[in-house]
Amino acid sequence: MLAPSMSVSPSSEQWVVGRYFDGNSSHSSEARANVVGGCLRLEVAGKAKHYPADQVRLGVQVGSANSYLHLSDGGVLESLDVSGLQRLARELKRSGDSWLQRFEVNTRLIVFSLIAVLAFSVIGVLYGVPWLSAQIADALPVELETRIGEEALANMDKLWMEPSQMTEARQQEVLSAMAPYLRVMQDDYPEHSLQLHFRASEALGANAFALPGGNLVFTDDMVALAKNDEELASVMAHEVGHVVHRHSMRNLVQGSLLVFVMVSLTGDISAASDMAAGLPALLASLSYQRGMETEADDFALAFLQQQAIAPQRFADIMQRLDPGSANSDEEKDVASGLSSFLSTHPPTPERIERFQTLD
Repeated sequence: MLAPSMSVSPSSEQWVVGRYFDGNSSHSSEARANVVGGCLRLEVAGKAKHYPADQVRLGVQVGSANSYLHLSDGGVLESLDVSGLQRLARELKRSGDSWLQRFEVNTRLIVFSLIAVLAFSVIGVLYGVPWLSAQIADALPVELETRIGEEALANMDKLWMEPSQMTEARQQEVLSAMAPYLRVMQDDYPEHSLQLHFRASEALGANAFALPGGNLVFTDDMVALAKNDEELASVMAHEVGHVVHRHSMRNLVQGSLLVFVMVSLTGDISAASDMAAGLPALLASLSYQRGMETEADDFALAFLQQQAIAPQRFADIMQRLDPGSANSDEEKDVASGLSSFLSTHPPTPERIERFQTLD
């Protein structure tokens, strides 16, 4: 860019005189500028333009060359009055000392804002994500839920579970005992296809869980832990409560949303693929929230009372599932699997007491 000669006006204490280039051609026009109301006022050919402080940048001067003000629209104000342009830049900086600039140098505000953002994020994860997960899960078709449950069961059979080691006679005996209860719940909730399966799994230990759509899985250790069919019926009713309220789908959607949030924050796309690969593990290992447990307990309690089964039966097997409250070494061994029923169904004394007091 050529540096035309120009003089500094004697009255330039407020005004800086120079030449204006519009950025589209090499043509320049006489111009002058000052700061008015926190903005740069630029007059070119009798017309005034105004630029906020954040739209003006002082160019770097090299040697005795002219200095420049770079404008947001691509224009440039060039002047020999280097100190004048520097003064304008300082005035703009002071007038543009916004709350954001003050924030950047205020340690207290920074700490407070970080705490506020962290608190907002925690509240969003603890309350916002579960609420949104419930809305999405309830809107999904049952057919999709059933397909997900079937695929999850097939994958879990490959990874963790083996065919039941119980005799065919024992399996039929348990199925026959559960059939009347299962039939009642199936009639009440025909949209779900309730099916009871038995599996052997050293990793899962004494466990029972419900997969999306209605597949109910009892491990051999769970059946062995029960002292009577009514205890198994109470556990089954609790699991059907999870199915009816679509808790597995809500957990699955919630896990997916959390992965989406993590990917959005970190840009780690591999987390999404890990999520897809770990779907069976997610379904089996995600702990139910306290509210979900309450809903499943309410369902089980109502069913037990309807079928004239003592609620104490559920409390009994719950206590036996807890290694800390088991009465014998054999019961402790059965109940202390790597991932027992209580790892995904967190027990509380209040829950057990509730079923005991209603006996």
